[in-house]
Amino acid sequence: MNDKDIEQVLKSAGPREKPSVDFERMVHSRLRAEWLGLVADNRRHRRRRTVLALAASVVAAAIGIWIAAPRLTGPADAIATMALTAGEVRMKSGWFDGWHEIVEGQPLLTGQTLATGPSGRGALALPGGVSARLDHDTRLTIAGAEELTLDRGALYVDSGPAAVPSSRLDVITPSGSVRHIGSQYEVRVMGNEVRLRVREGQVEWRARTGAIERSRTGVQLTIAGDGTVKRVSIPLYGESWDWIAATAPGIEIEGLPLGRFLSWVGRELGREITYASPQSESEVAGIVVHGSISGLTPAQALNAVLATTTVRAVIADGRIVVGSQERVFKLAD
Repeated sequence: MNDKDIEQVLKSAGPREKPSVDFERMVHSRLRAEWLGLVADNRRHRRRRTVLALAASVVAAAIGIWIAAPRLTGPADAIATMALTAGEVRMKSGWFDGWHEIVEGQPLLTGQTLATGPSGRGALALPGGVSARLDHDTRLTIAGAEELTLDRGALYVDSGPAAVPSSRLDVITPSGSVRHIGSQYEVRVMGNEVRLRVREGQVEWRARTGAIERSRTGVQLTIAGDGTVKRVSIPLYGESWDWIAATAPGIEIEGLPLGRFLSWVGRELGREITYASPQSESEVAGIVVHGSISGLTPAQALNAVLATTTVRAVIADGRIVVGSQERVFKLAD
């Protein structure tokens, strides 16, 4: 069939009957309603896209302000300082921040998280002269000037030689928290257990259940996942404590009385300073040391410093005996 055939068919069909006025009005009304509905939907979609775009821009702006805040308002007040790093020690400042290497002397802020690797260790200097040290594979968050959160690994706290610490510190673990009362102690998270060893002074363990346990010098508490507490006596020195001496921040010894230096060494090694004779003690009281022990462990520093004096020392079990070379080596034999 071609165009001419189609034309003949249409002519033979005659004109179509015109619809009624009512039918035309009904069709017109329905078409208008459909058109208005389409227009309204289109406006709703546009508004939704606008709201979503606005929300996205607000979120992006908030993230940008959060990231840029330290640059816009200046750095927040530091509440701690990285006193020592050895091996892999990293830090991040929140969910949106990546891990960064941290260096000695770097200020630390509330909310920052520190992590040591398999061979990494570090030490923090906290307010009031408190030293906090991190062992291998440790993750710690600075929750505040008086609160640290230990997620894994081990933390050693030395609140100083004073009987009563000048500042409070709570160490939060998955099972509970530790608060000291003038102490040296180690907290180690081991799976669902927490081990608490007290080297000096007293500590208080507060379980999440509300139960409270107190411990003192030479006592180890092992808190199981079900809250059961096992208590045993432990030595204050030995291989299990060696990592703490390895992370001891050095001290300035220039012009320092030898007696104060020896007290620092004894405290770091968990050993009592004793003298071979009253004369040896008097001799030590008159000596002032000079130089630097930067980069040396306490044991290495002891040998290096005493080599410049007229006295010597020998480590015998829980003591460091100080005196003349003849006397201390005689005692050692």
